[in-house]
Amino acid sequence: MNFADPLVYVRAVHFAATIGAAGAVFFQVLIAEPAFAATRDALPPAIERLRHRFAWLVWTGVAVAILSGAIWLGLLAADIYDTPAAEVWRNGGVWTVASETRFGQVLLGRLALAITLALIILTARSAASRPRWDVIAVILAAGFLIAPAWTGHAGAAPGRGGEFLVTSDALHLVAAGAWVGGLVPLALLLAAARRAKEPEWTTVTVVAVHRFSWLGIACVGSLLATAFVNAWYEVGTFDALVATDYGRLVLLKLALFAAMVAFASINRFHLTPRLAAADAARALQRNTVAEAVLGFAAVAAVGFLGAMAPASHLHHHEAYGGAVPADAAFVHIHSDVMAEVTLMPGHAGTARASIQLFDEHFEPLIAQDVTLTLTPPHTASKPITYIAVPGGHDTWQVGRVALTQPGNWTVTVGAALGRNRRLDVGPAPIVIEPAP
Repeated sequence: MNFADPLVYVRAVHFAATIGAAGAVFFQVLIAEPAFAATRDALPPAIERLRHRFAWLVWTGVAVAILSGAIWLGLLAADIYDTPAAEVWRNGGVWTVASETRFGQVLLGRLALAITLALIILTARSAASRPRWDVIAVILAAGFLIAPAWTGHAGAAPGRGGEFLVTSDALHLVAAGAWVGGLVPLALLLAAARRAKEPEWTTVTVVAVHRFSWLGIACVGSLLATAFVNAWYEVGTFDALVATDYGRLVLLKLALFAAMVAFASINRFHLTPRLAAADAARALQRNTVAEAVLGFAAVAAVGFLGAMAPASHLHHHEAYGGAVPADAAFVHIHSDVMAEVTLMPGHAGTARASIQLFDEHFEPLIAQDVTLTLTPPHTASKPITYIAVPGGHDTWQVGRVALTQPGNWTVTVGAALGRNRRLDVGPAPIVIEPAP
């Protein structure tokens, strides 16, 4: 894990902003508005101020998500082309990545959802038909929130197993957005209630806290179930959980989650029944802030995990005798099938390529022919395609691969799997070091 890589921090900020924006929408529609309705509009000025703050949470989250998404796209394009970020913006490399990769296409779709959501929130502030706008806002926020499931590790998994993992990831994101993203607006509501003198705010607080408590229970259950699925797929074994950087980061995320559950339990069973007392309301607000800090720390861990190869992939690679030599370049690619490409040696010059293909169960995949396509690290470079020949141990080999320069090359594996069925696995970056 390269902690000096700015991309991991951009990812963390992007996910935090996304969850914050979506969570604010969920909280206002599912929690705050029913609580406000319980007062029969007895507090219109204070309620409108709080609605305005919720709107600012959404707009700020959307703005940060759009900005960090653009930076993420630029850094990814610069990484693929091994070119400074300013240059890939000027020469069209960013648009190529945005329009021709799944990540870019999903990001553009989320951009449209984010802009529409921001406009809906603006419109709904003065709309007489607020319930209709609220439903649309929730749908847009959910789409904006779950779309990254198609660009992560689960989205790269093939077949029905991949569809199941994407569904699990999407549910995980919704639960995280509703719980973690709802903590900041809940803290704002509790703060407004404590400052107010009107007795109606007690009703607002009781209704909001009870509704959020039940929502939190549902979210915790969903997070536990989907976390188990994700850990089974991405970690695989207990050894990988404790012996790899990926597994240890998963353990850190679980520890943060456990601390959040502890605070939530205190809030639910100790403080909520005593909301009429001033000290209980103050403690509830303080615990909610602490919960939010822990939650967004867990979100940051997710941003880092997405930049790392899942521990289970490394485990399966090693299980098939695929320990990567120290001076080789290696990439594991997930698409409709899985491919592992090793270039030996992994520096500029002439190399030998070894290719292995697997299905979703990590069983060797039988192909009729295989091609290896490499693109040098410049936007004007043309791809070079090699025809692989069968090697031993279910591998395909290319004898002489010309690696003309160091940098981040792009690799794609083509495979004919049967009559009229051909798949391309990739593209994916592979790092070629300078010649010694």
